[in-house]
Amino acid sequence: MKRTNNMADLFLLVQVIEAGSFSVAAEQLQTTRSLLSRRIKTLERRLGVQLLHRNARRFSVTPIGEEIYRHASAMCESAMAAEHAATDINAGSRSLRVHVHSLLMPLMSSILPGFSADHPQMRVSLTTSNGDFEPLIRQQADVVLSVSDSLPDSTDVVARLLTHMPTITVAAHELVRRLGPSPSVDRIADRDVLAYAGLGAPMSLLLRPSKQGEARMVTSDIAVLLASVRAGLGFARLPACLCEEDIQSGRLAAVQDATENAGVPVHALTMSARAVTDAALAFVRFTQERLSVRIPE
Repeated sequence: MKRTNNMADLFLLVQVIEAGSFSVAAEQLQTTRSLLSRRIKTLERRLGVQLLHRNARRFSVTPIGEEIYRHASAMCESAMAAEHAATDINAGSRSLRVHVHSLLMPLMSSILPGFSADHPQMRVSLTTSNGDFEPLIRQQADVVLSVSDSLPDSTDVVARLLTHMPTITVAAHELVRRLGPSPSVDRIADRDVLAYAGLGAPMSLLLRPSKQGEARMVTSDIAVLLASVRAGLGFARLPACLCEEDIQSGRLAAVQDATENAGVPVHALTMSARAVTDAALAFVRFTQERLSVRIPE
């Protein structure tokens, strides 16, 4: 208890010395001059030293008072730094920086609004990326959604599997009809292939990996690729979730693909347990639920 009293009174000593007057310090602290004077005298008795020389109008600091003031001032600065650190942490828990591979950006239109509705105090920054984990290491992102086939080789980064998105080969009905009564991907001419080639793209999206350079069009923009398919420019292998409405409405048709395909792996990359934020974990859990996949950690 005495130590607590000492710390409180040392704080008052710093305020009085820095204000240069008991009256000014009392006004700043919204207390009385007499109370401050009594607390400083009590501190002097407990420490067994005289900290201030007083007269009717002013005071001066004794040599031992100067030394104690320096330590007490440093203590106050440390206490303020601790409060600022706590404020920064609380602010960090209310902000979230998500880097999303461009292939997954269309999914964010169904995931992000729901997450924001569940966390109304959260500030979310969404950035398109290539799914690389470097933004985590550089402290530029809290979560990275990746579709890469290879996981990061780093003990500082944790990769949580969210789902494998099924893929499907689609085209406009007119192009599919040209393939005959049993359309399959084996009958698609190289000149009719539209290919996705974004950085970090999974092999499962490559319709013909060995002939990528012979495709009619290669793009790293999934929206451009889907628009080109809708326009009847060719065939493309896409995440099935991006084509569901087009197939149901009859805008596009699927082509049978006998090749076994595990789908597009979707991983949430975060820093390891000692550095990951609560906001990042909340987003990962929400995304897992929205993708209807529960993966044990």
